[in-house]
Amino acid sequence: MSLMDTIKGAREEAAESGALITRKKDAEGSSDAEAQPRKKAYARKTAAGAKPAREVAGTVRSAAEHEPTKEEKKANREAKRSEDDARYDAQQVILKQQPGYKKLTRIWWVMLGVGFALSLGSFLIVHYLQSHADTEIANTLAAASMGMMVAAYVFIIGAFLLDIIKIRPLRNAARDSVAGASRRKLHRIIEEDANSKK
Repeated sequence: MSLMDTIKGAREEAAESGALITRKKDAEGSSDAEAQPRKKAYARKTAAGAKPAREVAGTVRSAAEHEPTKEEKKANREAKRSEDDARYDAQQVILKQQPGYKKLTRIWWVMLGVGFALSLGSFLIVHYLQSHADTEIANTLAAASMGMMVAAYVFIIGAFLLDIIKIRPLRNAARDSVAGASRRKLHRIIEEDANSKK
């Protein structure tokens, strides 16, 4: 079997399956493809032929729709800001009413302050050691600086853990209690707190 026979056989098989479209002109000048109905070859569908997911012109706005003006947008922003402020103020009122919240926040601030003071003291000692490295108390000051830095880390990490374990659950509970509250209820909470201070 020669190469020409193989190619000829492959063409005949392709023509029979419809994968190959041949155009043979007959005596009148018309093609076989026009005379006979064409067999459709299998082809993959492309993404361009797929149906659209949305309705055509679904995002086009009609002229009847109202576009807010600059003043309306500004008024909407102001209203949202005032509502957020009222929520924050009501949340702070509820937090102050929680038993132990003030004490925990005071402890948190003290731990944070002591941690930063110890780290500052450690840096000052290191700075002093760089200028007076040949004195006899250099080793003692270096050990004190290292101890102060370790203690500073202990206080700062302790404050961080206190916030996560004790303070944040109280904050989250207060935030959740005002999350679904109406504007009237928020203002009532704030007014009751203001009246109790008088």
